[in-house]
Amino acid sequence: MVRLRRFAFLFALLVVGTLLTTSPARAQEPGSVRYAFSDTTLLRDTLGLRFPRLFPLSDSLQILPDTLRALSIRYLWSLERLVTLADSLGVPVDSVGPVLQREQAYVLNASHGTHNSFSYNTGYTVGQTQSAWTNTTEYGLQHGPVFMHNSTTVELDRYRVGALTSVRQSRLSATELGWRFSPDFSLGGRVGLERLNNRDPTAARSYGETTNEYQISMRSRQRPVHGMTSDINLFSGLLDINNVNLEKRGVSGNLGAHLRYSPTPWLAHELNGAMDGNLSRTRAPGELTRENTRDYSQNVRGTLSLFQTSAIGLKGSFNFRHVQVETPSDSGSIHRVLTDNWGGESTVRLRRDNDRYVDLGLKTATAKQATVLGIRSRNSHRDDSFTATGRYLFWGWAMDGHFSNGFGDSKFPARSDSGGYGEFQHARSADATFSRQLGPRILARVTGSISLTSYRYSLIGKYTTPPVSRDQWRQSWRADANYSRNERFSTGVALDVSKNKLINIPSASTGSNNNTRSYRAEWHWTCRLLEGLTATQRNTLSADYLEYPFSAENNRLTLDYAAVTTLNAIMNPRLSINVTHNSRRSPAGNYTLYPDGLAYFARSDETGNAALTAAIAYTPSPAIAFSVEPAYFSSDRSAAANGVVAPQRANRSLSVSAGANINWSISKNGLLRGDIHRAYRADRTTTYSSGLPQSTPRSQIDFWTGSLQLSWHI
Repeated sequence: MVRLRRFAFLFALLVVGTLLTTSPARAQEPGSVRYAFSDTTLLRDTLGLRFPRLFPLSDSLQILPDTLRALSIRYLWSLERLVTLADSLGVPVDSVGPVLQREQAYVLNASHGTHNSFSYNTGYTVGQTQSAWTNTTEYGLQHGPVFMHNSTTVELDRYRVGALTSVRQSRLSATELGWRFSPDFSLGGRVGLERLNNRDPTAARSYGETTNEYQISMRSRQRPVHGMTSDINLFSGLLDINNVNLEKRGVSGNLGAHLRYSPTPWLAHELNGAMDGNLSRTRAPGELTRENTRDYSQNVRGTLSLFQTSAIGLKGSFNFRHVQVETPSDSGSIHRVLTDNWGGESTVRLRRDNDRYVDLGLKTATAKQATVLGIRSRNSHRDDSFTATGRYLFWGWAMDGHFSNGFGDSKFPARSDSGGYGEFQHARSADATFSRQLGPRILARVTGSISLTSYRYSLIGKYTTPPVSRDQWRQSWRADANYSRNERFSTGVALDVSKNKLINIPSASTGSNNNTRSYRAEWHWTCRLLEGLTATQRNTLSADYLEYPFSAENNRLTLDYAAVTTLNAIMNPRLSINVTHNSRRSPAGNYTLYPDGLAYFARSDETGNAALTAAIAYTPSPAIAFSVEPAYFSSDRSAAANGVVAPQRANRSLSVSAGANINWSISKNGLLRGDIHRAYRADRTTTYSSGLPQSTPRSQIDFWTGSLQLSWHI
């Protein structure tokens, strides 16, 4: 009863939501035949968004289709509006949202007059062993040239382990008050306060951290020449940090700059840089003397685009990052940790249209990461690669190809006290795809790929156990054919063949060399049996032959038979039912050499899995939705004993999740979201000894989970 009282408020809100109405959902229109093999699963949503020309548009923008779709859903913007905003701002399409949010919050972009803004968000989540309560407020005030902004977050987390409960509380507040002297310059002060308290009954003592920052803030904007804009922001002041590991007091500063230069439509260059650091007097707890420490970071990122809408275009980017952190050790010395990253990449696109282009790319990147042994033992890694990607449409054939040649050089000098090793990796791969429409209803595709990756190792110091130098080779081909009779029925078949080789270079390790040949056949179909009732099935048959050239007694064959059947019923715009049955059986075994000199397959084990799941969703109004999801799983394993395959283990489990979701708009300023679910799961395992079953006691869990978020904006 105590649990139910926690959710009384949630239940009341869910009941109120049933008084509201609903609107029918809409789905994405199917794409063109050119992209029939892409992920074109229909999207059912109530956001009023559609995704026409999703895949051709993603090709043109050089962005993944699922990323482009996710951006549209996140910001509730159509694809056309996303592209229009990207062109207007002169930024990549995946940067539109962050740039707009940054510009809206920028002090120098504020309009004249008096403005107040207030935002409050609170959320409470209850789980089986933990709960979290988060409160966030944002307040902004502008009166003429005076501005003020405050952001406060308070979070309380509880974790339960057995009869013990740990409590973690964090509080963060940042306040800035300033004067805008002109549309391009402002000056003010900023205070940042942070508190962290953790009470853990299992630890020897509780711990916490206190951080105070008092800074002067300066913001400026420049337009030195036509097509160039820049922003320079400076924050500097006093720093005070106190926790169980150190006490640090000193001066901190942050300098950030953003530069954009686009004088003509064919040139766009963007540069972002930041420097952050502090000069402090630091000491470890219990120490009497303080040491001088310096922490700082440098971060530079840039992009360059030339002739992006022309037949020949260039796009490049570069980055540099350096971080130094100094902390006092127990011995009184200063421990310095360095991290470095830098790199760049460029792509040249030779483009006639979206179906005829070639991309040539170069990339280099270097990373150095500190280890526990100090600066001289830093791990390092460098990547250099060349790629070529192209597409060409010729006489109805769509031909796509990709080639990659990359080198990786890694150093691990401190794997042990005696030293470490270096790894040199050379990876080459090529793949090609040919697809064509064979008549109005059949679409065929053939794909082939080949790759070779080499690993070579060298010793650093006297390290004795480096990895084994080896080569990994793979080739494969796949043929697909899809037949679409009409909107009610479609089917397809596929055959996939691949071969893998693992070749260890040292003679002492060649015993584990192996070859794997895989064959996979697939048949799938979708049929709309009735209006609102659709059946889908996918059947697969595969065989994996694992061969050891120098250890024939370990040769192994694994077979796999799988079938997935789904029934989807849309009873009405508010009620939908989805039922899925999944079954898989995998016999496997080794080869035995018989007196006739031939090796025969002998089944040594077999695994069978089956699952029956259902999802029932009822949405009486846009504000509330109910769902029930039962699932039953079974797993059986048999093994050979004295030449006879007998049961070895059986597992059965049943799980049920039921609950409700709320999404309720409170007037024009508030939004209430939440969910409440009850989860139940029961498992039982039966093992067999000498053919006799031995059942373990049934294990089960039963708990409530819920969350509630309230947002209010003025």
